[in-house]
Amino acid sequence: MAMDLQAREPAAAADAAAAPPLPTGLRERSFDIAGKRVRVVLGEHIGAEMAAALAELDADRFVVVTDATVAELAAGALVERLERTAATLLLSHPPGEEFKNLATLSRFVDLALDFGVTRRSVVVAVGGGIPGNIAGVLAGLLFRGLRLVHVPTTVIAACDSVLSAKQAVNTGHAKNTVGLYHIPEAVLVDLAVVAGGSPRDLRSGTCETVKNTLAIEPAQIPRLRRLLRREADYSPADLGEIFELSLAVKGRLLREDPYEKHAGVLLEYGHTVGHALELAGAGRGPGGGDMVKHGEAVALGMTAAADVAHRAGLLDAEGLAVHEELVDRIGICRCLTVGIAPETVLHHIAYDNKRGYRSCDGSEVAMVLLRAVGAPLNAEQRYLTPVPQTLVAAAVHDLLRRGKECTAGHGPS
Repeated sequence: MAMDLQAREPAAAADAAAAPPLPTGLRERSFDIAGKRVRVVLGEHIGAEMAAALAELDADRFVVVTDATVAELAAGALVERLERTAATLLLSHPPGEEFKNLATLSRFVDLALDFGVTRRSVVVAVGGGIPGNIAGVLAGLLFRGLRLVHVPTTVIAACDSVLSAKQAVNTGHAKNTVGLYHIPEAVLVDLAVVAGGSPRDLRSGTCETVKNTLAIEPAQIPRLRRLLRREADYSPADLGEIFELSLAVKGRLLREDPYEKHAGVLLEYGHTVGHALELAGAGRGPGGGDMVKHGEAVALGMTAAADVAHRAGLLDAEGLAVHEELVDRIGICRCLTVGIAPETVLHHIAYDNKRGYRSCDGSEVAMVLLRAVGAPLNAEQRYLTPVPQTLVAAAVHDLLRRGKECTAGHGPS
C-alpha cells in the first residue's frame, strides 16, 4: 500500500515567518482530520508552554479528566497552572480498563454540568488512552461538542489513541462499543513525562507503532530494529522519534479516511484478538490492575492474526517470523495471558466493534489480515477478511497455551 509519509508542518511558510519563535527544544507538528488541522506540540519539561497553549483558547472553564494515578502527578501540576487562567475542575477515576464505561461517563457529565460548563469551556484529557477516551466522549456530548485537548502521559496515548477523532467507552460485551467522533483542538506532549513511565508502560506503548509498521509501512522496520529495546530504557529523544514514526503513518491515513472506516481500518490490525484479551484480563492483574495492557494485547493480537493468516495459507513463514521478531524486540511475552480463558476471549471476539463493516455469516469473524508484511488483504472490503471461527479459535488456543507453557520468566514488570 503506497503511502506519502511526510509529516505536515502546522502552517504555510508565510504563517511560520509571522509566528513567534518556539522555545528551544519545542517542536510543532500537525495532522488533519476532515479538513480540520490539529495542532501538535512536543518537547521536554514543557508544563508552562502547555498551560500557555491552553490559555490561548480563551476558555471560561477547564474540565481536566484523568485517572487517580496521574491526578497526583502531571494532572495536578497542570491544574494549578490552568487555575490562573480560568476556573478548573479535576475529574478523576480509578485506573483500569473496567472504569472506561458509561457509569464513569455519566458521573462526569453531571459533575461538569454542576461545575457550570458552557459552550466556551474546554475539556482537557491528561493521562493514557482510558481517560483520553472518556474525556473525548464527554467533550463530544456536552452541548453537542466542547473543545477537546489531549495531554497524553503514556507512549500509547501519544502515539495512537489521541491521534484520532474516535472516542468511545466500553460495555460489558466489548471495547469501544459506545462512542462518537470528535476532533481534538490540539495534542500537547511532554516527552520527559512520557519517558518517566514504567518499563511495562513503555513496552506497551511502542506496540502500536510496530503495528503501523507491520500493517502499513514496512519501510520503517530498520528504524524500529534500531530503536526497540526489551529493557525499555528509552530516552525522551527515542520516544520523540517513535512518536514521529506514528504521526507520519496515522497523519497520512487520517487525511485519506478521517473517520477510520476504510483505509483507517488498517489501524485495527491485531485488535480483534487484542481487544478481547484486554477485556478478558481487565481488573485481574496484580493489585487489581489489568492483566494485559492495551499495547501488549495488540502485540499478542498481531501474532494471533499472523498465525490465522499463516494457517489459512495467506502469510508465509517469513512474514510470521517478522511479527515474532518485532514483538520479541519490544519485550512482550505470551506469559502475560496466563489465567485468561480461551472461551472468554472468543466471547469478546464475537462482539468485536468492526462487526457489520463486512458481511459475515454466524461462523465467521471479520479480521484485518496480511498476505505479506505491509500488504493487507481486501482493500475493496475495508481491508477485512471473513475468517472461520474455528481458525480464530485455534490461533487463540495456541496463543494462550504457549503463554501458559512459557518458561522465560517474563512478567508484568
